[in-house]
Amino acid sequence: MKKTFLLLLFSLALLLSACEPETPAVQPTQPAAATLPPTLTPLPTDILPTEEPSGQAWSIYDNLAFGFGFLYPSGWFGPDEYAVDTTLRVAVGSDVVYPYGTSREEQVYQLSDSYYVVLQYTQNNQNTTWNDTYQTLAGLQDGESRSDARSLITRVRQLELGPFKGFEYIATLSETAQTEPFYSREVLLVDEQTGDLLTISGSPNNVTVGAGMDWREAYRLVDEAYLSLFHQMVDSIVVRSR
Repeated sequence: MKKTFLLLLFSLALLLSACEPETPAVQPTQPAAATLPPTLTPLPTDILPTEEPSGQAWSIYDNLAFGFGFLYPSGWFGPDEYAVDTTLRVAVGSDVVYPYGTSREEQVYQLSDSYYVVLQYTQNNQNTTWNDTYQTLAGLQDGESRSDARSLITRVRQLELGPFKGFEYIATLSETAQTEPFYSREVLLVDEQTGDLLTISGSPNNVTVGAGMDWREAYRLVDEAYLSLFHQMVDSIVVRSR
């Protein structure tokens, strides 16, 4: 009788255990695969021809975090990239490109009549220091200039780049400014919908000024020698929507 009772209890225990749901083995948590939003796909490689008839090859700069990219000559130095908060600054040049913030005393250049291009992209820009220049350019015709005691700006053309609108212009010193030479080809572009600001500067560097030659003319000649490359870089810029 006792054996029968024990056998009955054992059978009941087996029946109850069979009815309990099976506890799955604990699996380690796997991190989700990193995926980029569709708007941050890599920069397309067919923006410009890989090689120009002159033999100029191009390299791609692409920053996925900012959705910003452009092409630059493959033989150039850089890019030097500096990013802080919502602003990205990228510099490339035909001579050595020093990191942003390097003192002028530490910058040693070997190539005469070189050229640098600095591109700066600010998302949702809150700084309005550019507005006066923009309004001045809007009031000028192509080829017209305006100067003050220190600066002289000359509007080159009105420009659109996707949702960005603005101007290309030359910035230099006025005749009355008694400082070292300065000459820069500038592009100022604004996306009025997002508030994003895009500026591009092309600057001659280590310019050779011949005897009896006006320094502005020497800088202008170097700038114009690189003008085609500058325009192709500007035209290649891609800013992907956020």
